[in-house]
Amino acid sequence: MKKVDLHIHTSFSDGIYTPKKILELARKNNVEFIAITDHDTFSGYHEAKKIVADYGLELIPGVEISTSYKNVDVHILAYYPDVKNKELNEMLNNIQLGRFCRAKKILASLNDLNMPLELDRIIELAGENDLIGRPHIARAMIAAGYVQNKNEAFDKYLGDGRKAFHPKPSPSPEKIIKIIKKAGGISVLAHPQTLQNDDLVYDIIGFGIDGLEVYYGKSGFDITKHYEAIALENGLIRTGGTDFHGEGYDKQVFESFVAPDSVLKELKARKKKVNNIFKRIYEKI
Repeated sequence: MKKVDLHIHTSFSDGIYTPKKILELARKNNVEFIAITDHDTFSGYHEAKKIVADYGLELIPGVEISTSYKNVDVHILAYYPDVKNKELNEMLNNIQLGRFCRAKKILASLNDLNMPLELDRIIELAGENDLIGRPHIARAMIAAGYVQNKNEAFDKYLGDGRKAFHPKPSPSPEKIIKIIKKAGGISVLAHPQTLQNDDLVYDIIGFGIDGLEVYYGKSGFDITKHYEAIALENGLIRTGGTDFHGEGYDKQVFESFVAPDSVLKELKARKKKVNNIFKRIYEKI
């Protein structure tokens, strides 16, 4: 069985390891196929692509895109898109700007709660790409002694609806799915169980998404089987990954996670189908 991990973050978004370190860890754990899916940026993928040949791995182009639907954060994974596609990259740049604006609002709310933090410190923690996410703010809160850990930061202050929460300006999943398709990519709903509402999942299926992240490294057996059934019933591909960021329990998941062989087969088959569609379109032009 080939080891596959299609959901990995690096220091170019909210992971703690560089792309080089991710490749080293993947090789150490005998992972043969990986996708670096940083939030709203291809920068980590581009960096890994330069050196991936040295590690004997297959690197699948990917990105995890932030969207919003009915006031709920919805993350869409894009695999095999044209990473130079103008419309897709413009959208990612707009989302990144929204992240920066949201961070300033969160810091203002934390200041009102007598937990002041400097924006420069958050930018420093954001690392390689200055792509600010709530985990970076959580790390600054821990360092300042305001909370004990990331879970406390989110449960009390940064999580949806909490005291310092502010939504980031995000496009709709329907819009992003269309952009991914136009860029020749495969769209997949990331960790559907985190929506905590299957009505939303079915709405997103109705928007034309290609797949569900069924085999999620942090899901239990019952949840996995539930979303596997939904995917099969709706003719969707099933993908899988660890959502690796590098902290705490993530390492254990990364080392032990094994996705079924079907994950790679279904993804590559869907990409071949998309390529054939694009080929027929261009032949008619």
